[in-house]
Amino acid sequence: MKHSFVKHLNQFSIRRQLFIIYLPIIILSTVTIGLMLVWDSTKQLTGNYQHLTELNAQRVKSILFDTTNTLTNSASTLSNDTHLRTILTTSFSEEQEAADTISEYERIDEIRSLQTSIADLTIYTTNETIPDYKFFRQADDAIKESLWYQRAMKQPDAFLMTSEQEGEMNRLTLYKNLPLPLSEESAVLAIQVDYNYLSNRLRNSSYKLELQLNDDANFYSDTINQVGEPIRFSSDSELSTADTFLKKNDDRFLIAKSTLPMSNKEDIITIYSADTNAYSNLRANLIRWSTIVLVILITTFIIVFLFARFFTKRISQLQQAVYFASIEDYDFFQNISGEDEISQISLDFHKIIQRIKKKEEEIYRSRLAQQELLTQQQQMEFNILAGQINPHFLFNTLETIRMMALTSGNSDVVYAIKLLAKSMRYTLEAHGTKRTSLEESLDAVHVYVKIQRMRFGDRVNFSYSVSNEIDQKEVQILPLLIQPLVENAISHGLEGITYPGFVRLTITKDGHDLVIVVQDNGSGIPPEKLEHLQQKIKTPSTHAKKNIGLANVNHRVKMFYGPEYGLTIESVLGSGTQVTLRIHDLSQDSSSPH
Repeated sequence: MKHSFVKHLNQFSIRRQLFIIYLPIIILSTVTIGLMLVWDSTKQLTGNYQHLTELNAQRVKSILFDTTNTLTNSASTLSNDTHLRTILTTSFSEEQEAADTISEYERIDEIRSLQTSIADLTIYTTNETIPDYKFFRQADDAIKESLWYQRAMKQPDAFLMTSEQEGEMNRLTLYKNLPLPLSEESAVLAIQVDYNYLSNRLRNSSYKLELQLNDDANFYSDTINQVGEPIRFSSDSELSTADTFLKKNDDRFLIAKSTLPMSNKEDIITIYSADTNAYSNLRANLIRWSTIVLVILITTFIIVFLFARFFTKRISQLQQAVYFASIEDYDFFQNISGEDEISQISLDFHKIIQRIKKKEEEIYRSRLAQQELLTQQQQMEFNILAGQINPHFLFNTLETIRMMALTSGNSDVVYAIKLLAKSMRYTLEAHGTKRTSLEESLDAVHVYVKIQRMRFGDRVNFSYSVSNEIDQKEVQILPLLIQPLVENAISHGLEGITYPGFVRLTITKDGHDLVIVVQDNGSGIPPEKLEHLQQKIKTPSTHAKKNIGLANVNHRVKMFYGPEYGLTIESVLGSGTQVTLRIHDLSQDSSSPH
């Protein structure tokens, strides 16, 4: 499937490939990250709003607990007050006497002055001798028939109810049956909570608040004209946490619901704390992050589009250059500016084109010179053969043999003829061959030196050494390389000396190369003559057709082994001359060099 996709993808241009690959990746990654950010930030903000709304509900709950606890304590104080109990059970003879007695009772005034949360405190009594004076009221038939009065008669503990009197708002009121033992009279205490007190302590500009006792209408709302109305922040389902957004009249509220059970275990105050700004803030956060994601997507698309256009334009330039190069129109190519990989490829391709043009020129010149080189090689081999068998050498050798024949027996003559025949045989066998073994070349050198010793006697001394790591039978070299060096050392290096001459041949190995050194102890070469000789050996033998010496050897080596190989001459006047020849060890390669 992967190969099928790649194969199908390769059918499109690079520009389309960029859009096919990168745009989905960018869109998916950006949308995924954006959605995660939106979801995470919305979740965190919602959690913060929930927590703050619940904290506000807990704050209200604490205030209500203190307030209702104050009412309960006040009711308990009056319920246990024996002075109040005496007033309620006394049968006064005159109304003025009752009024004077009530005026002297100051406990209720103290409670009213100390407890600012109490809006009104009233004691309803069935004692007909007590007039409606100050905090006391007669419990007429309408009062006795009311729900709160009948509940107070049945329930000894204090309880809460919301009451709405004519012309007044719905208020939270605590009722308590005041016990009057050994008396047929009864009395009920009613303590109303002050709305302004609750408003001052509960109001918070960030939240809307509604308080409900049991299932009654609300007895507190931040909007005063809503008091006594049904709870706005309730829903058909029970709200247990602040994780519900309640919708009312196109408005959405984040609701926190909390309950405060009363001490009588019957009454419960429900607290509704609503954050009216949470939904709009969350929506603004959603819009903000969505806008950011959209801007990133648009910006990314523009950047990818511009980059694809820029990139494909450069690729097209490179493609055109390759096309024109394929039809051998090299002049069309122009370098692509920049420092990136495409520019580097353009620069390298330009170098390749220049090399191709150069190679074509070299091939053309090589084809013209190929036949000439073959002719030169044939002429060189002929010159080598002619040089080895020159008339002067043969004359001197034959003269030596003649003199030996006159002064000695036949055995020396046979020996001299044998050496001469062996030397000529090696020369003739080497003609036409491309290479020979190092061992055969050294044998030829030995024969040559023996012939020279027959001629010069002790004036010519020769020694050689070959490194142990060189296999003389396996190492292959060009024929007639070493003998010309030894011949040059004997003929020219030892020329004119009166002391015994010495020639030493050393063959060592340097990596994959063979280093052949021929040293003599002759008189050396003057510097100006040495410089001339060094220039002369660089001249190919075809330019000096009768010269088969060092120049011929140097040229053959460079042509066969390469320009990095060849011959060097060092000489110190009065100390002798050293000729060094470096060639490649062909036995180290699978094929010979060109």
